[in-house]
Amino acid sequence: MKNQNYTESQHTAFCISQRYGSQPFSEILDNIKGALKRREFDILFELNLKDYLKNHLKDMPSQVILSVCNPETAFSALSKDPQTGIFLPCSVTVKEIEQGNIKVSIEDTGITWSPSKELTQIARKTTETLKGILPEAEQPGMKL
Repeated sequence: MKNQNYTESQHTAFCISQRYGSQPFSEILDNIKGALKRREFDILFELNLKDYLKNHLKDMPSQVILSVCNPETAFSALSKDPQTGIFLPCSVTVKEIEQGNIKVSIEDTGITWSPSKELTQIARKTTETLKGILPEAEQPGMKL
């Protein structure tokens, strides 16, 4: 996985990503967690892919997937469409793409929830709220 080409993933339709380079992976991850908490997103599940796949991929860079949910948003979405549970929770990833470069990606719920017309406004609002965490990734002192 050392020679991955990340240029094509910059424009993936289902997520919005931003790269950072001035802080270590662990600080950016902590800052993202703090930013989510301030927006009342609960982290329901945290998967460290490097640890999970260590027996399969020896040289995998650090990557953590956060499954996040805002209870009010979830309630609103489920009230509009009971099948919304298939979309929940939302995903945020923090990935080391090369030494000193970290990429944070948020799920673009405006795209991933698009099959449900009832959820359009809720999805757009959720994406905008999640986008708000991106500028906080490199801010000093923003940890939990």
